[in-house]
Amino acid sequence: MAWYPDIACPVCGGDVNSWDKRCSRALGYRQIVCEGCISEEYQVTVENLRYVMENHFGLVPCPGI
Repeated sequence: MAWYPDIACPVCGGDVNSWDKRCSRALGYRQIVCEGCISEEYQVTVENLRYVMENHFGLVPCPGI
């Protein structure tokens, strides 16, 4: 997992990483949005978002998050 110190989530201003980038691309976002803001938008928990990403998009969460 890589962190992007020069990029911030456009919604909350928080730090983003390579997992956030993969989720954002899969969902068609134009910018990298953190998984917390994505899960809030879809009204699911972060764990549920990770489950959906893995089982419906084939994206396995990065180790260590």
